[in-house]
Amino acid sequence: MSGSVAVSVSVAVSVSAPVSVSVSASVSASVSVSVSVSVSVSVSVSVPASGSASVSVSVSVSVSAPVSVSASVSVSVSVSVSVSVSVSVSVSVSVSVSVSVSVSASVPASAPASASAPGLAFARSLDFLGGLLQAAAPRSFLRGAAAMRIGRIVFAFALVSGFVVGCGESGSSEPAVSEEGGVIVAPGKADDFLSLSAREYYLTGTTRIELPASWASRSEAERRAEVQRLIPYKQVVIGWFLNSYLVDKEEDESSYGGFEALTKNGSYEDMDLRAESDLVWAFDFRQEVGGQRDLVAAIPDTVDQGDGSWRFGLAVGKIGIEEMQRLDTDREWYRSAPWSSFDPSKVDASKVETVELTIRPEPASDDAWLEQERLFEDGTLTVGIHFGWDYHNAYHEKHSKQVYDWLLARGFKSPVARWEDLRHDAGPLRGTARYHGREIAVEISLFWGRAGDATDPDTASGGRQLEADMLTSLATREVVIFNGHSGPFYGFALANWRMTSEGDLDDSELAMVPLNEGNYQLIVAEGCDTYALGQAFYDNPSKPGLEDLDIITTTSFSNASSPATVTDLLTRLIGTKGSEVRPSRFSELLRDLDGNSSWFTTMYGVHGIDDDPTTHPWADLSKACAPCKSNATCGDGMRCVAMADGVKGCAAECTASLGCGQGYECRNVQVSGYLSSQVCAPLSLSCSRTVDESVVLLNEVLPAPKSDHNGDGVASGVQDEYIELVNHSAVAVDLAGWSLSDAVGVRHVFPAGTLVAPGGAVLVFGGGAPELVPGTTLVQTASTGALGLNNGGDHVRLSDIDGNAVDDVAYGAGTTADTSVQRRADGGREADWLEGSAATPGVAHDGELY
Repeated sequence: MSGSVAVSVSVAVSVSAPVSVSVSASVSASVSVSVSVSVSVSVSVSVPASGSASVSVSVSVSVSAPVSVSASVSVSVSVSVSVSVSVSVSVSVSVSVSVSVSVSASVPASAPASASAPGLAFARSLDFLGGLLQAAAPRSFLRGAAAMRIGRIVFAFALVSGFVVGCGESGSSEPAVSEEGGVIVAPGKADDFLSLSAREYYLTGTTRIELPASWASRSEAERRAEVQRLIPYKQVVIGWFLNSYLVDKEEDESSYGGFEALTKNGSYEDMDLRAESDLVWAFDFRQEVGGQRDLVAAIPDTVDQGDGSWRFGLAVGKIGIEEMQRLDTDREWYRSAPWSSFDPSKVDASKVETVELTIRPEPASDDAWLEQERLFEDGTLTVGIHFGWDYHNAYHEKHSKQVYDWLLARGFKSPVARWEDLRHDAGPLRGTARYHGREIAVEISLFWGRAGDATDPDTASGGRQLEADMLTSLATREVVIFNGHSGPFYGFALANWRMTSEGDLDDSELAMVPLNEGNYQLIVAEGCDTYALGQAFYDNPSKPGLEDLDIITTTSFSNASSPATVTDLLTRLIGTKGSEVRPSRFSELLRDLDGNSSWFTTMYGVHGIDDDPTTHPWADLSKACAPCKSNATCGDGMRCVAMADGVKGCAAECTASLGCGQGYECRNVQVSGYLSSQVCAPLSLSCSRTVDESVVLLNEVLPAPKSDHNGDGVASGVQDEYIELVNHSAVAVDLAGWSLSDAVGVRHVFPAGTLVAPGGAVLVFGGGAPELVPGTTLVQTASTGALGLNNGGDHVRLSDIDGNAVDDVAYGAGTTADTSVQRRADGGREADWLEGSAATPGVAHDGELY
């Protein structure tokens, strides 16, 4: 860090009689971010001739960017006087600092996870702070987190007074792209991992259900059926205590967990159910977690297992069979002590058990472009923006007014004369946008609770109307934005939960509400801890597999004092005034959003991105490798790049290999020593030299085995799951380091020596001791111990050694026991997929062995 410090001290003393005055002042400041900081201290001492001395000290700190500041001021004054003396000392310190790396701010901020009784106290605390955080919704996930880190927040905001909103996107370390477009980077020369602020993990473990003694006389089939009925309740138990451990805590609870992480409620699987005795049944479970990028390092006492996973023990409460089924709204078992603010050190040891968990980081999805082509394909973009009721500072009103004015400034026409006249049924604000030479009609509707109106947030009828308006948006509009209070389990809080139970849409409801079927939708859940909504929408049958839906959520607390998330998204969708809308990558949008709350970590993320475009929407792949001198020669979405042999050719911008076409893969481009972007490059890295293309593709997936498919003599619903790959090229392909993933995470990494012969296949089973080795087929078992393929639908992806997606397939609920998902023909990327086919591991469609 380099910088300069300027200190000026001025002392003025007026004396009308002998006097002795000594004044000392010292100021120290440390700044760990690229900002300008000005600290001024003024001290005035006034001592009347016949009275006592009075001392006043004022400190002000001003900052011009998100900043980590510590400052100390000490002043000592000694006055011996018999007359009037006035002394003033001013000290100003300015520090200009340039830092080459980004540093996270050390000004912590937090939000309550409750606005029930404990949440009210926190609400009053946040009122003092100006209400900067999107607090959790009416009913909390963790009552004990109702005043998370409040002491640190008060100190931070007292020190940095007036610092309300973080800056926007910070300057990128990447240089501007030169006209020549850069140079292709060879495989293995770059880190392909993409992450902005958070990542996902999956956790696995084993738990048990013990049936009451009255079940001992029942048949095994009846006991199994009862355990299967109870498994979802047990999953809630695991999820509750896992979340209790992971979320941040109050200072007095810091001894138990406390990390920036959340479980994705409902994103679990139960596997390999087995009886350990007549009454005790065990099953393996897997839950997904989103959190800070260094979560594994942050969790204490983790044990490295040497396979990319770590083990640790989780303390959970012993919840009885009857108790765990008590899930009536507002009377759930976890709302009662000692579970509501669980700390195992404060609970009788007989009520606590330890579950061993394994945690494994998931590889990030590839970046992709927003589905603007699909949003604009009918020539109209429809947007619904819903501002949830806010108890801090009536932000539901203020933000709706700010967005209304923002739209008018961009040329939108209002259906009414002024914001004060806008009602929920007044109709949208209308404007236009230009996209790739086309004019797009844009309709944006604003909704919020207005006192005394049909949407009065303090009344049951107003809450129902706010909920009805939100449901209409979800069912009919292409873009739906929620800006308000939220929290784990509690979706969208639209009305005043202190006055009415109406006007909220919980996670469980969002899994069933009608969505805009057959059309692509983008939903933004702006509020605290909305991460779990990704799973809620994933479970909605209107959008199977998220193929027509992307959801942007938060994994921590968000900034309630600004509508910047709304305007940032709208800018990406409709452009700035007078400019054409350009295709935008999700990483660019997420960077904008993260910048709105940079003094704490909101950790925005997008769910459903895997089926979004991975090549630039305007790129013309037919121009690949065309000779060029500049980017302009190649056209929109293309770059003029130098290949490995130095010869320039046109290449499409990309984020993954899936959209590049046969013979091409997505590779990094280097400009002046920096990685600037990615383009579709020939496999040979030369436009004048071709290579025999290696084409290894997914061929068959068996998610629900009933028979013994791996040949080890044991039929297992877990171990006999398999994924089959086929090499359709004329060259052998080394799969070492390649991986197989499903919607949860990586299931198998191919070991060294996995060489697939031309026309050969490789079978990966969930486990067991496979004996099936027909023809040239290689047989392996999942390196993570299981493939974990969901019977009701999943998304399987094959990735190369650099993490680039090579092939993928999504399937729904059409597979039954012993039926697989397989290509209609054994050959080529273009073959359709069929569900419900007979399982044929290691056997081609013509009956021949591989």
